[in-house]
Amino acid sequence: MSTLANRWIVGLDLRPTGQGALRFARWLAGANREGQPTFVGVHVLEEEHLRAALRYHHLEELVTGAREQAEMVVENALATDVVKELHVVQGLHAEQSLEAARVYHHAEGLVVGRQAPREGHHLLRLGKVARRLLRRLDGPVVVVPPDWEPEAVLDEAPIVCATNLGDAAVPAARYGAELAMRLGRTFVLVHAVPVPEDYGAHYIPAATRQKIAGERQADGERELASWVGELGITGAQQQVRQGHVTEQVLAVARETKAAMIITGSRRLSSMERLLLTSVGSELAATSPCPVAVVPPPR
Repeated sequence: MSTLANRWIVGLDLRPTGQGALRFARWLAGANREGQPTFVGVHVLEEEHLRAALRYHHLEELVTGAREQAEMVVENALATDVVKELHVVQGLHAEQSLEAARVYHHAEGLVVGRQAPREGHHLLRLGKVARRLLRRLDGPVVVVPPDWEPEAVLDEAPIVCATNLGDAAVPAARYGAELAMRLGRTFVLVHAVPVPEDYGAHYIPAATRQKIAGERQADGERELASWVGELGITGAQQQVRQGHVTEQVLAVARETKAAMIITGSRRLSSMERLLLTSVGSELAATSPCPVAVVPPPR
């Protein structure tokens, strides 16, 4: 039996690019095999925007207009039967209010839209709210491309989960395995190991690099199998790829036409983000399918 809450907060972005989160909610409701999930739509009127608008309108007028627009967005996304509870709240920052709603409603996680579509080169990819949510990450956050279509998800599309075999990856793997079971889908764990070209292409002969690559592959497969066994995850497909983790996870997702990607988080500080790559943020910003970033316990 599932231990997940099966309740979600859907962040309602009233712009045209904001329907991805609602489409994901619609898909999740139809794909779930263990009870009907509950979705609570929340749109946040941020203080900065309210201050400017209150010079010309009463607060009640703004709240009413926002609610009418939110209801129209839900209807246009064909999610009226899914998002049966809708709130318009005031807050200093949207990400803080959304997280407060997750805690208040005892929700499993947050679903928000991404600004950039799946194709093309866009400088702004995640958007302010998604970016800040992934930085603070108090609970699972699902980021959905604006043009993601649930109708294109195949019945056999798996749940793909990235792992570096570290402690921070454990909650994500367990979360992904349980979600895959709840959705009746195959669970695929992907572990990326370095390739010899990354550190010796200029002076190590090609034949030696191939031997090193074979050793790396065998070690990675053995370590991944041991890690999965220790976690007690059964029935998962295991793939070890050589190369950059983000590139390899996205490659597996595209090859398998994955329904969604799961990844963990190291909760990097602002200083660490200047020096290290955030795999969760990279995947959420570039993936063609929804990405769930699952943090370890604080």
